[in-house]
Amino acid sequence: MKNVAIIGLGHQHIFTMIEETLAEKDSLTITAICDPNSPENVKKAAEMIPGVKIYNDMDELLEKEDIELVLSSSIFGHKSDIAVKSLKAGKHIMIDKPLATTEEGLNEIEAELKKNPSLKATLWLTERYAPNYYTAKQLIEAGEIGDVVNMFFVRPHRLAPASRPAWFFDEVLYGGILNDIGVHDLDMARWFTNSECKEIMASHVGTKRYTDYTLEDEGSCMFMMESGATGFIFENWLTPDKFPAHGDTRAIVYGTKGQIEVKSWPEAVTIFSDTKEPQDVPLVKPSITSVRDFVLTIDDPNHKPIVSAEDAIRATRFALEAQKKAK
Repeated sequence: MKNVAIIGLGHQHIFTMIEETLAEKDSLTITAICDPNSPENVKKAAEMIPGVKIYNDMDELLEKEDIELVLSSSIFGHKSDIAVKSLKAGKHIMIDKPLATTEEGLNEIEAELKKNPSLKATLWLTERYAPNYYTAKQLIEAGEIGDVVNMFFVRPHRLAPASRPAWFFDEVLYGGILNDIGVHDLDMARWFTNSECKEIMASHVGTKRYTDYTLEDEGSCMFMMESGATGFIFENWLTPDKFPAHGDTRAIVYGTKGQIEVKSWPEAVTIFSDTKEPQDVPLVKPSITSVRDFVLTIDDPNHKPIVSAEDAIRATRFALEAQKKAK
């Protein structure tokens, strides 16, 4: 049984992470939580985890608690500090995106992982576990559309500013739209092509609707992968209030033999080719959750996770570079 601590509960994603962790009751138990900056979320989490200890100081928790794994969905600008301190204390880390808001913070995390190769790390890149994107990946790997040539990603979200914490509108603490939601699509580009970014050809961020707030509400990026494939991403906080879902995220992947369209509302994957009529493909769900995948990574040196520590570092570096170029 591994003891788990949650350090940083600034973002609502932490509650899904908690649910996945509680589902692993035979291998994980959450023993402590800490985030003096998010008292309401700490209170809610404590109600989900009977008997959990609450700390107001991260250093004290790391010193006193016998834990192996740290989960975090903290205020974005605090994540790299939490990750580095946890690694220095000899703990594995599972962090919600973004992993870091600065290149310096990311470099510190990477350096600690190199110093301590026995420690494991992962980033909560949830789209790799989503049935629609996971199914698209299986089709690409099976050669159904040949070599990937172009990729087009759209990721709109609803802002609902009144429901957001104050730190979300702090440029330093938030870190930028491409590093926040754009990292998902930049990582998909890596995943779909099995290659890294060769060149960011153009990158842009702006504020068009929510001009009363300090927040980029739209961003885009054009890039080329080492495989030769090109990609475009369009990210925004412009989902209308009356739209029936949080966002209508989509992807189109064009290959030498066909085309795949990925939809999130409603969730679907459609494939097109020269020889077959368009067809919706039955969705394939990964056999494990992200938390279970990480537990196996810790326990079995031969396990190949859907998201590795290298993926976490490289996807974040890609996103930070896109964000920097946009500035």
